[in-house]
Amino acid sequence: MRRRREPLSTGLVSVGLIAVLAATACGAQPAPTQLSSDQARVVVDPSEAVALPRLVAAADAMALDLVAAAGDVTTVTSPASLQVALSMAAEGAEGQTLSELESLIGATGQERTEGMNALTGALADLDGDPAVVQEDELPEVPVVHRASRLLVDDSLAVKQSFVDALARSYDAPAQTADLAGGDGRVVLDAWVDEHTGGLVPRSAIVPGPELRLVVQDAIVLAARWEQPFLAEVTRPHPFTLPSGEEVEVDMMSSGGYGDTAYVQVEGWQGVRLPYTGGRLSADVILPPPGSSPLDLGTPVLEQLLGGLDTQPRRPLLLRMPVVDARSTLDLMSYLGDRVPSSLEGGFGGITDQEQLVISQAAQQGVLVIDEDGTLAAALTEVGAAGSAPLEPPLELVVDRPYLVRVSDARTGWTLFLAYVADPRGER
Repeated sequence: MRRRREPLSTGLVSVGLIAVLAATACGAQPAPTQLSSDQARVVVDPSEAVALPRLVAAADAMALDLVAAAGDVTTVTSPASLQVALSMAAEGAEGQTLSELESLIGATGQERTEGMNALTGALADLDGDPAVVQEDELPEVPVVHRASRLLVDDSLAVKQSFVDALARSYDAPAQTADLAGGDGRVVLDAWVDEHTGGLVPRSAIVPGPELRLVVQDAIVLAARWEQPFLAEVTRPHPFTLPSGEEVEVDMMSSGGYGDTAYVQVEGWQGVRLPYTGGRLSADVILPPPGSSPLDLGTPVLEQLLGGLDTQPRRPLLLRMPVVDARSTLDLMSYLGDRVPSSLEGGFGGITDQEQLVISQAAQQGVLVIDEDGTLAAALTEVGAAGSAPLEPPLELVVDRPYLVRVSDARTGWTLFLAYVADPRGER
């Protein structure tokens, strides 16, 4: 990408557990100790995962809820990463806590485990070095790197069944470290920095004497547009913020009427922009004039996505902003509303040593979009403490707040959803 030296997009979700489960850079780095498991990853094919449609639908609903929870500010989320982290925590949950977690995730029991296994396993053939996001040019073939880990305080004895479940279904190794202070911070930050390609430099989890474990999940995307925008025709253009203030942004243009999937539902407009290879794509969703992207509900989103899946491409001249956005979203209120029991206990499947509760949860995100393509990354951590006639050409100008959704066509899973209130990023 010519404009910048940093990656286009990244996101991070963190949830940590404390004693009595909490959500929760470097010089010489203390090496975490590996906990052994004889369980190898057994990947489930998406065609055999009966819960996959429910999980995909739940991820879309989760994404809308996350951006709405943040309010009228630019927010970059990865429902996929949060869904994986919560499902990993659910492997050790019991009773009402398990029931609430599975209601949010979208499936129960072995169907949930196999469905999450299939969704993550389906991305394996796109894996690559996350450091690619630091290159000047985006890769010719899209890269989606994801990784998961369980980091346990060295004072906590976790059940082997929990360690084995994460290894077998999530390819998530278990390691131990001192999570009480500085060494824990170094270990957490080093993993985050490595697996987000430096897009997220440090963990959102705060080490302390009560922190008992952290579940980490990271996802990074680097992809070129199938039809790049023309940098030479990018021009300043007015963009109306949620407040009504008009600012000037760098507005990209397709430079001509490229063939693009387009749909309109109840005044909402959606455009699908494929990345090279055609498997990954970004959906740009523009609300009706006078409406906020945060007003989008699941029924209209389903109609938009269904239309984009089935409508033939049509000539369209698209103008949309260059985006450079970063966000941090505190998830404790979100989880407290939807999984309240997790803040009180219910993780007996992890350890018998002490009661665990969720006490910290956050998602950090970065999204960068320019003429060449998109970079995205997300990290989630959970810690415990204690064919129709051709239509006429169309022009679409994205000059007010909108949504960007990045998904995998093989499964329909939403990897990233961003609400762009201000494309310029932090001011």
